[in-house]
Amino acid sequence: MTDLSLKSAGCEGVYRDAIAAARHLKRQHREFYRTDPKAFRDAVRKAHNRVLRIKPGPKPARDPRLGAAARERGRGGSWPELYVLYIDHHEQMNDFTRGLAEDSFRRKVNQYLRDHPRLKLPKRIPVKNATAEPAR
Repeated sequence: MTDLSLKSAGCEGVYRDAIAAARHLKRQHREFYRTDPKAFRDAVRKAHNRVLRIKPGPKPARDPRLGAAARERGRGGSWPELYVLYIDHHEQMNDFTRGLAEDSFRRKVNQYLRDHPRLKLPKRIPVKNATAEPAR
């Protein structure tokens, strides 16, 4: 940040106080700063991040139909069946728009399944031929 942007934002006092506090800390722990400036800076950064922590905000709301579609897909539903059920006006779309909608829907459902892996059915283990004789 430049000094001009600080003056226009009205936080010049906070900026000056932060610089003064950093200089005071550097003077107070001069020996540690001289021996390992990188470690000093890391320690100060961790402390600032802990004190000035900004909690994460609300998550974007997902379409509730995505969860239902992901559950059906996880149970082995085919994509064309899901398109018709969960994409509004799927039949009335032209080919270009339908392709974009299907790609977007597929990406969103797959992302939902990645975030909720329990919805996927486990992969089946292929059955070996039970009538064949064992190798000797």
